[in-house]
Amino acid sequence: MKRPSLPSEIIIEITGRCRQVCTYCTGPRIPDVPFKDIKATLDEAAGLGVKAVRITGGEPTLHPDFRPILSYAKARKLAIILNTSADNISPAAMKTIIATVDVAHVSLQGYDEKANTAYTGSKVSFLDKMKNIFLLKAYLPVLWTATVITSDSERSLTPFIPLIKKINPAAWLLQRPISDSVEALKEMNPLFFRKLALEIMKIRRDRINAFVSNPTPLCVAGDLQIGKKVFLGARLDEGHLRLVRSARGFFKPNYFLETNLGRSIREAWEHPFLKELSGTGYLPELCRRCPVLDTCRGGSRSMALRAHGTPLAADPLFDPAMARKALSKASVSS
Repeated sequence: MKRPSLPSEIIIEITGRCRQVCTYCTGPRIPDVPFKDIKATLDEAAGLGVKAVRITGGEPTLHPDFRPILSYAKARKLAIILNTSADNISPAAMKTIIATVDVAHVSLQGYDEKANTAYTGSKVSFLDKMKNIFLLKAYLPVLWTATVITSDSERSLTPFIPLIKKINPAAWLLQRPISDSVEALKEMNPLFFRKLALEIMKIRRDRINAFVSNPTPLCVAGDLQIGKKVFLGARLDEGHLRLVRSARGFFKPNYFLETNLGRSIREAWEHPFLKELSGTGYLPELCRRCPVLDTCRGGSRSMALRAHGTPLAADPLFDPAMARKALSKASVSS
C-alpha cells in the first residue's frame, strides 16, 4: 500500500486541558503547548505543502493563544479543522472561529442536559452548547458532530436522532472507543459491531450521514458492502495519510499510538515505523486477500496494541469466521 509523499493533514494537540471528564477519555492533562512551538509546526506544514491542519486538545479553546493560533494558521493559507466541545466559547473566540475555520468537529456526547452531564461531567449549560453548535452550523462551511459509541443501553443512538436531524451536520461521526478495558472488549465484540452496522444502515436511510470513524475492520459487518458504507476504515488514520503532533512535543501516528516519530513533520513521515504500519505482512491471511484492504487496512493498530501488546497484529474485532463469510459474499456479488 503506497504512501503519499506528504501527509494530507497535520493534527496539533495544542493543550491537554479540558473542562469535561468523559468516561472514555484517557488523555493526559498536559499543559498548554507554547505558541512558538505551534507556529513552528504550522510553518513547516505550510512550507512542505501540507493542505490542512486540525487544531485539537484537550479543549483547544482553553489555550491562552487560541485566537492567534487560528489567525496564524489562516495566514499560512492552511485549511483549518477545529475539534471542540463547543462549550463556553466567548464572543471574541467565536468571531475568530467564524473568520478562520473551515470545518468544525464538535463533540456531542449527550442528547439533552441530563445525558450530556452524565457522560461528560460538564458543568456548562447544554442549551448554551447547542446555541454555539447552531452558530457554527450557520457560519462555517462544514460542521461535523462526533459521538463516542458505548455498550450502555442508555447510550443507544436512537435518542440522538431528533437532535441530529435538527443540527443536520455534514456527517455524524460515531467513534469506536480506544480502551484498555477488558470488560469493554468483551461487551463491544464483533456481534455488537455487526448489530451496530445494521442500526447505522437504518439511520442512513433517514438521510443522516452517519458512520463509524475510528478504524474498524469492515468485515465485522458480515457483509463488505455494508462495511464500506458504515465503517470509514483506517485509510485516513494510523499514520497512512496524516500525523499528530502530541502535546508532549513529538509527532505520532495517531491520537492513541504514542510512538515517538521525531520532532519534525519530514522526520516523522519518513520514520521506519510508519512504513512498517503501511505493510500487510503482519495481518491475517484473510485480510491480505480482502478486496477492501486499502480502505480497511486491517482495522485499528491502537486496539491491536492494547489487545496483543503490539500494533502489528490483528484488530481484536477481527473474527475469521465472519471475515470468511464477508469475503464469500463479496465473491458471489462480483
